[in-house]
Amino acid sequence: MKFQKMFQFDGNFYTWTGKIFDLILVSIYWLIGSVPIITIGASFAAMYAAVTRSVREDRGSVTSRFWSAYRKNLLPSIPLTLIYGGVLFLLLLNIGILRAKTTGLFGLFFMVLYFAVLVLFVISACYAFPALSRFDMPYGWFVKLSFYMTFRHLPISLILLAMFAAAYFALLAKPAFFIVIPGIVSCVSSTMLEPLLDKHMPETGDST
Repeated sequence: MKFQKMFQFDGNFYTWTGKIFDLILVSIYWLIGSVPIITIGASFAAMYAAVTRSVREDRGSVTSRFWSAYRKNLLPSIPLTLIYGGVLFLLLLNIGILRAKTTGLFGLFFMVLYFAVLVLFVISACYAFPALSRFDMPYGWFVKLSFYMTFRHLPISLILLAMFAAAYFALLAKPAFFIVIPGIVSCVSSTMLEPLLDKHMPETGDST
């Protein structure tokens, strides 16, 4: 009886296969939305909104939720994308120059320093774009909030970093995983970030 119930339309089998399909779908949407590089921030915010509201909370279609959030966050995301993208590019450029042009402890010290700052900005971005999907605030406040949350919730920050690093290396090894890993990582990170974002909701913020 339990086995038969599992395969009913509202049973566990169809529920979980539907969620897996949604995660694949949202990963594909994220790839499409990220193609003009400058829109990658909007794509991250939209993916987070879609997996949180549609996949985890069963509130509407993942397609309509993603593209609605994408349109809403497209223009607000561009300054944040330029800030984070520009800083990461400069840090990687400096690390590359140091590796090519310097030797000894001097070069090693600055490479470690730039790498530490790079990691800090990567973790901060893990908070900034989910916050963008939730709140309406000036750009500077997103940056301030993301850095504050990075240090305030350091254990979770380190878990997020490890998870995104593992996803990065998995995608390097198997690019085909692009059709599922972005959605899975966003869904898992949502379970950790949503309670924190609720705690740090600004008084004038507009939760979506």
